[in-house]
Amino acid sequence: MLLAPSAFAADPAPPITAPPAAVPLVAPASRIVEVRLALSSEALKKLSEPRLRRLLEIELEGSAVLAPGAIGPLGDHVAYIWVDRPSINQIAIEVRVGDRAVGRREIAAAGLSSDVAARLVAIAASEMVRDQMEPVRAAPRRPLPPRRPAEAEAEIELASRVQPAIQLLAGADIAFAPKDGAVLAGPSLGVGFRYYGVSEALFARWITGPSHSGALRWLEFGLSADYRLWLSPAFRLSFGGEAALASAHLGDAQIAPGLPGERDTWSARAGGRLGAEVHLGGPVWLNFTATPGAILRPVRYDSPLGKGALEGLWMGVGVGLGFEWGRKAVIAAVVAPP
Repeated sequence: MLLAPSAFAADPAPPITAPPAAVPLVAPASRIVEVRLALSSEALKKLSEPRLRRLLEIELEGSAVLAPGAIGPLGDHVAYIWVDRPSINQIAIEVRVGDRAVGRREIAAAGLSSDVAARLVAIAASEMVRDQMEPVRAAPRRPLPPRRPAEAEAEIELASRVQPAIQLLAGADIAFAPKDGAVLAGPSLGVGFRYYGVSEALFARWITGPSHSGALRWLEFGLSADYRLWLSPAFRLSFGGEAALASAHLGDAQIAPGLPGERDTWSARAGGRLGAEVHLGGPVWLNFTATPGAILRPVRYDSPLGKGALEGLWMGVGVGLGFEWGRKAVIAAVVAPP
């Protein structure tokens, strides 16, 4: 008696399938390097190309793919392997990946069978490919040696010479007017601005002294401009010029021609300006100046001794202190940070 299959029979087992082939894990952003192998005619006498290809595939598994031939498009992700046999007992391997420099290795093949030689070539070539696939590491930058305090101070001083600075000037001056026999002395004040070594200053000078016209008083207001040349951090020279308008008061003479008893008039002068400055410390400079020039508007007068005139050559010398404030503190913070 035949029995029908039970409705509760177990379901048939699913068919057994082979597990999927292992696929090398590659980062999505990376690209597999394609290896192209080529052998010289001499190398083919010792090595079997199919056997060498199979061994290379095994050695490079997971890191590179062996191309079917030695010809193909150029690219950065292409490795070239060239196997040569320069002599009977020597096999040379050259490898280049992308634009790297060519790597070379030699294997002594004396007494080796074809299979053993192929294994050694495959191992050496795969190691050379992996080495050239490594990212290029930039050579570590050597840190700059720390600057000594004297070097940093010198850099700060050099940088401060071209920076804006405000100047306050105070001094004592002596002036000579040889034609009138005048010798005048007195104080002077000035305020200036320096930038890129060029200084402009407004000054006032009050000087008095004997002359052929009697006691002469000279009050002037002027403008000077000069250029400073540093010979060292503590010493510099200046070259420039100045011009001034003046009020002159004659002691024992009167202006000629003029009203009787008139002793006040105006004049003007201009000339060069030469100076030497010595740094005393901080913002303080000791200044020595010479101002050769000429009186532009003569002052003619009548005195008990006869007619005369304050005109012609003018020679002035002076000594004083200059106070200069610039941007040295800002420069120090940039050039020599803590």
